[in-house]
Amino acid sequence: MSATLGFIVAMFVTMLLVPPLMILARRAGIVDVPDARKVHATPIPRIGGLAMISGTVLPLLLWAPWTPQVLWFLAGVGVLAGFGLWDDRTPLDFRLKFVGQLLAIACVVGGADLLVRSLPLLGELPDWVAVPFTVFAMLGVINAINLADGLDGLAGGSSFISVAGIAVLAFAVNDQTLLMLCTVVLGGILGFLRFNTHPAQVFMGDAGSQFLGFSLAVLVIMLTQHSNASMSPVAALLLLGLPLVDTFLVMGQRVAEGRSPFKPDKNHIHHRLLGLGFAHYEAVTVIYLLQTLMVISGVLLRYESDWVLGVLFALICSGVLLLIGLASGTGWRAQQAGGFVWIERAAKWFERVRGEGTLERAASIYVVLAVPAVVAWSIARVGQLPADTLVVLVVLLALATGSLLWARDRRPLGLVERLLACILIIAALYHGSAPAGDVAPSRILYEVLLYGSVALANVAIYKLSRTNPFRINTMDFLVMFGVMGIPGLMSLLSLRENLAEVAAKALVLYYGTELVMANFESRRLLIRGALMGLLALFVLRGGLVA
Repeated sequence: MSATLGFIVAMFVTMLLVPPLMILARRAGIVDVPDARKVHATPIPRIGGLAMISGTVLPLLLWAPWTPQVLWFLAGVGVLAGFGLWDDRTPLDFRLKFVGQLLAIACVVGGADLLVRSLPLLGELPDWVAVPFTVFAMLGVINAINLADGLDGLAGGSSFISVAGIAVLAFAVNDQTLLMLCTVVLGGILGFLRFNTHPAQVFMGDAGSQFLGFSLAVLVIMLTQHSNASMSPVAALLLLGLPLVDTFLVMGQRVAEGRSPFKPDKNHIHHRLLGLGFAHYEAVTVIYLLQTLMVISGVLLRYESDWVLGVLFALICSGVLLLIGLASGTGWRAQQAGGFVWIERAAKWFERVRGEGTLERAASIYVVLAVPAVVAWSIARVGQLPADTLVVLVVLLALATGSLLWARDRRPLGLVERLLACILIIAALYHGSAPAGDVAPSRILYEVLLYGSVALANVAIYKLSRTNPFRINTMDFLVMFGVMGIPGLMSLLSLRENLAEVAAKALVLYYGTELVMANFESRRLLIRGALMGLLALFVLRGGLVA
């Protein structure tokens, strides 16, 4: 199974399962009821975790090799899914939760021999030390993600960033099993976040949060203890990032105050950010940024000494706590009033230009013409395609054709069209890009002007639109990280030439496509036809060259 195919299948299956499972959850009473500790105001279904698990597991069952690591990982996921759904339906005592977590951990520790066998300063560990330490560490990670699930998109997005970092390092050492596990988990998370971004339509529940924590624990142990034993084990702390820090600090505070470490409260980092006046999506974005900083540090500095990585981890953690403490102590608030005269003048100018609408219309027409032309030009330069890529393109063409014939002009543009456009853009740019060193200076200048003008047009449409049908949210941060951050890391690690450049171009065209679909909804038949035509051109071009 290719990593791309596994990712796409996991994402599609998750997205298809969420809506019907939400209906079932409401009928079965599997909903999250608001209380004083929670930030949502209406009951929300807690069934998204089951969809995410199903989307992740299905491609593994269909195509994954039956290695002990994969089989026992699936067994552990099954155990956690059962206990998690039980807890989502009828809240369990924390001791019974631990029983389910220990059973899942026993699957991979006993069945797949997944152990932490070396630690800084201690060196190689005997089994009588390695086994309890591994169990303790995995319990910590599972519950860290479980406790971090406090805002819309927070646990899923933070886990997405961590798994993406592990996937890059798995690719670097050519561990296909680890890479396959990472990509299907990434697909499941992204499919779920489509419905969990603020304001959330569904929560992952304990089934989902424990699945993510278990997956992260398994993946990071596989990476540091098996795939790349030469990297520092301390890098795992940076790859796992902020949820670990948050959990240990909150539990430490509870114990210091004489309370149970498992009793919920509102002392998590995300609660403190909300208390400082950050809006919901702003608090999540701040945590995403911190998580990204830690994961990128772990990827780039993985071969540094244990001391260097340990000090860096401590500095980031203490810096976060110091800044939050200073802000709280001085009464600083994110939404403080005030501004400058030039800001007021700029706002008035924007309102005047927005009211006229001329610039918005011109920018929209330019993007409508430029985006498909650029994609078609990239397709025309495509060389021989791998067989699995051709298969994926044929499947996408069938989806685009079905969407055109079934929906035509009756149904609004939805998730299917946006996913088709996103995959088409990335594939066309990736396979149509020239090798490094083979690009003439004149073409470089042309592409800078072309993509720069499309980017400026995107900004103009978004800022000047009177209706603003397309909204930026925390999901867009993950899109940017996935489309630019991961390829950027791979380029820095010399794993793929020109990948960061392709990612930047894809991001410009992706947002151009989003704005076109939002502003030209009345032309949806034409947009569906253009998608089908470009995919047909791609398949034809790849087939002829092959």
